[in-house]
Amino acid sequence: MNFEPFDTSLVEQRLKTQVPVLLEVGGAAEYSAIQQLSTFRTPSAYVIFAGESGSAGPAPRGPRVQPAETRFGVALAVRNYRAGAGGQLSEELRQVIGAVRSALLGWVPPVPGATAMAWEGGRVMDYDASTVLYVETYQLTHLLQK
Repeated sequence: MNFEPFDTSLVEQRLKTQVPVLLEVGGAAEYSAIQQLSTFRTPSAYVIFAGESGSAGPAPRGPRVQPAETRFGVALAVRNYRAGAGGQLSEELRQVIGAVRSALLGWVPPVPGATAMAWEGGRVMDYDASTVLYVETYQLTHLLQK
């Protein structure tokens, strides 16, 4: 039986194996423990579950099977060598973003009815003279089923 939310630790494991440049890959607990930008190990990635949604009413595959659309974010902490230029992407950040996208875009996690991972967007969330925090969002669909 699989009525559980999508397991984002699968994404963490994918990033650990596919993006070796990352010094740390964690989840929401590790991310929430960071108090200041300067204390991030860089480059690092944190996978954060953002929510799920489904359609109301009978599911097209039967009463005990329903598609669930899952969204999650990947927060990337990378050195920012361009003081005061957080709006510009450093070469290192561009390379890390590209490696993460390469690992996730089109990947189908090993869960029932999963669709290929899709990218939704990304943006700079915060920066200082030494670190930039960039967050990407992704989505996929999987099945809740008996």
